[in-house]
Amino acid sequence: MAPMSGLTAEFTVSDYLIHRLHEAGLRDVFTVPGDYVARWFDYIDDKARNLGSQLNRLGCRSELEAGYAADAYGRINGISCAAVTYGVGAFSLINPVAGSYVERVPTVAISGSPGTGPADRPFARTYKILLHHATGNYGADRDAYEDITAEAIIISDAVEAPAMIDGALGAALSEKRPVYIEIWRQLWDAPCAKPENPLVIPALPVDQDAVDAAAAHVASLIKAAAKPLFWGGIEVQRYGLQDGFAGLVDQTGIPYVTSLLAKSVLAETHPGFIGTYTGPSSDYSTYNTVDLSDLVIVTGDLLTDDYEGFVGKDFRQMVVAYDSTVRVGEAYYFQVPLSAFIEALSIALKGAGKREPWAVKGPAVIDPDFKPFPPDVITYARFFQRMLTWVEADMTLVPDESSSMYVSCNIPVNRANGFVSEAAWGSIGYASAAALGLSVAAPNARPVVFAGDGGFQMVAQTVSTMAVYQRNPIIFVMANTIYGIEQALTNDKAYTEGQPFNPFNVIPAWDYAGMAVALGAKGVAVTTLAELENALSMVKADTGAVWLVQVNLPKDDIPQEILRLATNVGPTPPETI
Repeated sequence: MAPMSGLTAEFTVSDYLIHRLHEAGLRDVFTVPGDYVARWFDYIDDKARNLGSQLNRLGCRSELEAGYAADAYGRINGISCAAVTYGVGAFSLINPVAGSYVERVPTVAISGSPGTGPADRPFARTYKILLHHATGNYGADRDAYEDITAEAIIISDAVEAPAMIDGALGAALSEKRPVYIEIWRQLWDAPCAKPENPLVIPALPVDQDAVDAAAAHVASLIKAAAKPLFWGGIEVQRYGLQDGFAGLVDQTGIPYVTSLLAKSVLAETHPGFIGTYTGPSSDYSTYNTVDLSDLVIVTGDLLTDDYEGFVGKDFRQMVVAYDSTVRVGEAYYFQVPLSAFIEALSIALKGAGKREPWAVKGPAVIDPDFKPFPPDVITYARFFQRMLTWVEADMTLVPDESSSMYVSCNIPVNRANGFVSEAAWGSIGYASAAALGLSVAAPNARPVVFAGDGGFQMVAQTVSTMAVYQRNPIIFVMANTIYGIEQALTNDKAYTEGQPFNPFNVIPAWDYAGMAVALGAKGVAVTTLAELENALSMVKADTGAVWLVQVNLPKDDIPQEILRLATNVGPTPPETI
């Protein structure tokens, strides 16, 4: 079969990039077209080419959608890719890539750029014109990515392309961070050498003396502590260390919590699991366990300002192992990767015996309505109380940065990696587009999105992409015409005392269910509990379609969990609520 679109029969830079991405574990690329990158798409789409290393291309409606989908895909698959054009595409992709950087996802951002062709850089220099999509600084895109990637490179020579591609992909997989690869557009067809050896993934630097010293220090504190507690973090998942972490918990008998970002790092049926700790918005048993612990060992997690009260109180008594550094109080041990630390700590604790449980895992609790509402209407509390029994193990929960995030984390997840949230970067709108990526990376786990209407409006067109590629997420749009979490954080008295909502937090009402149908999906709007029950049965049974459920809520409703987060007041015992 002849190559399509006039593709050369020679092995090119395009082929090299496809082969290495496939070797790294990639199977799908999320794309937005543009003339500088389009030629690479021809190579991907030619299914007679690159046999054994083929990639699937999924066209997205915007760079924001492509980036969020790629980020979520990478959390499950271990590597992901979004490909866009120069300037307008690359700059639009920055926000998703920054989220991948903060939350340690090896997303490969690929951009084509002006090269040495007859209408590119030489022409622009001769005639003193500005090329389209360019700022005039032809390194600007790469420069913009330097602080949010492990490597940001521009490939301008076909001879150098293999080594540069290998270096960037190796950095992404080693550091679990995104990389930016920009390629001059005439190089897509340029011949280059084929891969001769496997892709090298550099090992993280290890100082064995520091590893042993850190493990011995932490082991001594654990042995002396009356109520030690592990905190399972996101690096446990990113580096594939679930078995090692679970073994450490089983060996010691020490219970564990997770952060919101790392929820479901292990299946939450594990007997040592206490709950998801989210600071003051946590449920009572989880909050109380963390508060009573006299030693918290944070294992592979970054700490955000959600935990400012905890960190401020316990800074000198806590252990944080993250990003190849172990901090024990105010002492630091460098070049200690988490894998080496977990292994060394397990060895250092051999013979210490298994502790009797000191923390009691409470039942999953959703706070009730914070004020009276008519008994038949849907509220946040009533909706998520129903989710406790409606959600099944083959679903992946995807809450957006919204009023739903800090209440949905109380839903038990009985499968590892069954909860995905952008809890640290926190870009609203992430979840809906992320569900596209998750449905591609793990087609047997149906994504269930809990989105605020404000966030959903930012990426609503992703429903069309889902329908085109016959994906099957369920998107619950919690519709109340308010950026609820923002309102609570800026003035919670709008809920508790009836003060006016901030005008900048008020958003227009959309017919989300009708829009879903217009975009090729299925939609239904619900306002009462009876309507919700009917919708829940319908969408669960229809496993082959995209469903959007517009959940109409009272405008003045907000989860108590969000109010606690806003006021920094911890939970009260359930029996007093």
